[in-house]
Formats: sequence, structure tokens, C-alpha cells
Amino acid sequence: MMKVTVEGHEDWGNQSYDELFRRILLDLGITRMVDEVHMIIEPENSFFLISLRVRTATGAKSVSEVAKVEQKPEGAMLTITNELYAPRLLAMLWRDYGRQRVDQLSRFELMVRGVKAEELGEKMLDPGEELKQKVLDAVWRLLPEGLKVRHNIYSEGVLTIAATEHTMKQDWKDLAEKIHAELELGREAV
Repeated sequence: MMKVTVEGHEDWGNQSYDELFRRILLDLGITRMVDEVHMIIEPENSFFLISLRVRTATGAKSVSEVAKVEQKPEGAMLTITNELYAPRLLAMLWRDYGRQRVDQLSRFELMVRGVKAEELGEKMLDPGEELKQKVLDAVWRLLPEGLKVRHNIYSEGVLTIAATEHTMKQDWKDLAEKIHAELELGREAV
């Protein structure tokens, strides 16, 4: 169960941010991937802080672990053997080789033109990167509009963002560092 702490001057606003963030995580399908969230909301100062402790994604897998890879004259032919990785594999191929070189022949068969099967089979699918992108997406959806000045802190499993529309005060940066460190310590206790 995710622990959510919201510090602000209005109980109603605190509860609203808690509920909104839970809905965003639900929409993105990552509710079970976030262990703890700490938010500090100061609308009178145009300041917002969010710090999250995220679970570690399952280990990376090579393309050859999730698909049969064969060399063909026109390139590498993939037959996906683990359906769970199909969307991630297709997205990685489009990103690395471009959509114009990736042909989806059927639901589980892909042809990547001009690529050696051996090279493709060794590429790694990293679910941690996908999780990081989804968590960042959730945070961007939650951040109040107009808070463009940001102080970001990233470490293994913890992400903290302090945001304001004015100059970032040193006190706010220090607060962000403190909350970030607290969530890192909580990670060690898990």
C-alpha cells in the first residue's frame, strides 16, 4: 500500500492532491510501483514539492530472451515469444531504428531492415527506464501549471522535484534535499 503524505494549509486541498495523484497513477497503470509520496504545497508562495520512492522494476532482458531472432537477407526477423514485452520491444525498435525500418508483419512477427540479428539479439529491454518515464509523466500531470522553475533530485529509486514560478529559494532547495534524503532512508528500511 502506497503511503502518501501531503503537507499544506488546507485539509481539503491536501486530500484533493492525494486523490488526484492516486488517480493519475491508476490511469498510468503504475499504482503498485510507487511505495511512498511526500508532497508539500504552499500556494501562497507558489511552491510545490513532490518526492517519490519507487519500487525497482524487474530486471532487464535481452531481445533474444523475449523473441526468437533470425538473420534474413533483408535484416533481422523477430518472432516475439513473451507477449508481455511486445509493446516495449516495438517501442524500443522504433526509437533505435526508426519506424520506416521496422515492419510489423503480424502481431508477434517483426522485421527490422538493415540490422544484423546478432546485434539485435544482444540489445537490452530496460523496464526501469519505462517506469521512470511513467513516474515523470505522473508528476508532470500533477504539477500546477506555471511553476516552471524547478529543482530536480534523482537517485536510485527516489525522485524529488521542487517547483515555483519565482526564483528558487535556497530554503526550498534545502527542504527538497531533506525530504529526498528521508525517502532514501525509507528505501533502505524496506
